[in-house]
Amino acid sequence: MSSMLFASTVVTRGVGVAQVQATATHTAVGRIGADLAATTEPPSALQEGSRTLVRRLGAAALVLASAQVLLGWWWNGRPLLESLLSGIALAMAILPEEIPVILTVFLAMGAWRISRQKVLTRRITAVEALGAITVLAVDKTGTLTLNRMAVAELATAQAHFTPEGADALPEAFHQLAEFAMLATPADPFDPMEKAIQRFGHQWLAGTEHVHDGREPAFEYPLSSDILAMTRVFASSEAAPSSDQWLLATKGAPEAVTDLCHLDAAQQRVILQQVEAMAERGLRVLGVARARWRGAPAAPGADPVWPQSQHDFDFEFLGLVALADPPRAEVPAALAECRRAGVRVVMMTGDHPATARAIAQQVGLSERPDILTGAELESLDDAALTARLRHVDLCARLKPQHKLRLVQLLRASGEVVAMTGDGVNDAPALKAADVGIAMGERGTDVAREAAALVLLDDSFASIVAAIRQGRRIDDNIRKATRFVFAVHVPIIGLTLVPTLLHWPALLLPVHIVLLELLIDPACSIVFEAEAEDHGLMDRAPRPVADSPFGARQLLFSVLQGLGMAAVLLAGQAWLTAQGWSAAQGRSVVFGTLVMGVMLLIFANRDLSRPAWYGVTDRNPWLWRMVVAMVLLLVAMLGLPWLRSLMGLALPGMGGLAAGAALLALSLAWLELLRTVNRRWPRPRAAPRPA
Repeated sequence: MSSMLFASTVVTRGVGVAQVQATATHTAVGRIGADLAATTEPPSALQEGSRTLVRRLGAAALVLASAQVLLGWWWNGRPLLESLLSGIALAMAILPEEIPVILTVFLAMGAWRISRQKVLTRRITAVEALGAITVLAVDKTGTLTLNRMAVAELATAQAHFTPEGADALPEAFHQLAEFAMLATPADPFDPMEKAIQRFGHQWLAGTEHVHDGREPAFEYPLSSDILAMTRVFASSEAAPSSDQWLLATKGAPEAVTDLCHLDAAQQRVILQQVEAMAERGLRVLGVARARWRGAPAAPGADPVWPQSQHDFDFEFLGLVALADPPRAEVPAALAECRRAGVRVVMMTGDHPATARAIAQQVGLSERPDILTGAELESLDDAALTARLRHVDLCARLKPQHKLRLVQLLRASGEVVAMTGDGVNDAPALKAADVGIAMGERGTDVAREAAALVLLDDSFASIVAAIRQGRRIDDNIRKATRFVFAVHVPIIGLTLVPTLLHWPALLLPVHIVLLELLIDPACSIVFEAEAEDHGLMDRAPRPVADSPFGARQLLFSVLQGLGMAAVLLAGQAWLTAQGWSAAQGRSVVFGTLVMGVMLLIFANRDLSRPAWYGVTDRNPWLWRMVVAMVLLLVAMLGLPWLRSLMGLALPGMGGLAAGAALLALSLAWLELLRTVNRRWPRPRAAPRPA
């Protein structure tokens, strides 16, 4: 509503909407909006891969089911209805309808589990990307540090002041503290500005240097061209309409010294002071003041303010250094990232020396290679990409620099997670594979652009989310292996009897009952699996390594083919021994039901035998075992159900035959696991060091 009123007002004043839009795109907010509009979110590789696979399998199911109907009717001479039921059974066996269930349940439950680590998931695709993160781009303030700013030191050309142990602020620093406060909003949001106001009210209380309630007549905001902000006040509080104006400015020391038009020698002395403070991990601001006589204006009209802050003659007052202690949990979290093969890159707007000191304090790097915003602008994309292979600290960055860095890292094959809190960070957050916004101090725009929101702004929470992401990715792979492995024997037991002129082994009712076991097994049992041993001691999975990749699907198919071959061979032997079709079906179907449980155990951890961990604490594992046993007892023990399913009591001989088939299936699964462990794995493309 307010934007409509603004537009209508502008048009009535003779300014066209097109002109307003053209002007808006050249503002800082307009440029951020344009970057957001031009930035596309990375697609979900997992959902695209599953969609493609299910479509192909659906087409194959249609073809094979049609062939099954024709073969049963024409080749075996079965009634058409029986052939149709057999075709439907085959289609049900081929279609992996559990895949959408897996993705939905695992990612939704993953988002819930991640929320318990104080991380809110806004886009579900971020959950799948967490397991593949190779680069973690983090801000310094509030992520690696506590974001509890406090003024630690004041410096002028002649003296230094530290609050620790002092009783009063010397007179020489009163003006520096006064103008630092004037250059800061009275009720600021930024922690740094809050610290300045808190310091001034503590040390200047009761003096004429505190100006609570004094409002500026005009402001020059911080910009990408001048890293300083200036607030303009009437020279006299008693006569605010005077044409004499008082200016207070603060900002990056190099920007403030430039505004003061100091010569090279003076700037060098000040910047040496800045360097010394920054090397102790302090964030340093320069403070200056100026007086300006406004040009004559019509009575009651605002003066014509100069276009730039450079049009004033500022006097440099001194430096204000602020301390923000590192978070205690960061060194351990960084060490965990290194073990996990996740490279952490600090991206900050602070002075390079300040960033280096914090990096050393938290253990990011002993001698970090630093890239500054000025250097970044002088490099083309190829040179910058090469430089990024060795850089773990980027300082004096502007928002557009962060966006460019994220885009280049992704273009070079990295999976990038990016943290940010301001409006300016929004394009980079949206461009990253996983954008992470700060929940406590982040802006609404940043949170809207991000995929994850840190509720406690802690770096350790990011690492915990990466751990959960890897666990979720592992469990999706386990469930996918199981689904494809368990469908193959069902397909074999449905299709092969038709080709060999055998009585049907699996009817639609059998497959429906199997699905009642398979669905909760893949969506609940595997989702509840604990993380693998050494989860954070291995490199991130390659970007192109999909759960639906050829190697993984081949392994699953081989598992299922071996089990299908064992069951079909068992049926052939039982038939040769004179067993009835119902008795043979009972043995084969009962073995298949227990084989489902065997495949669950076999796919939980390919590095260990199937029976390993049978006593672990997965709460759903033994519930599934109980459910399967009860299902078998009900099918064979209830006459009406046994008759409905075309089964017969197999006797002790049938139990022995089923146990033998199950043992052979286990032997095949273990042989396959051993070969898979020794088979050379394809190497991922080398990543930048």
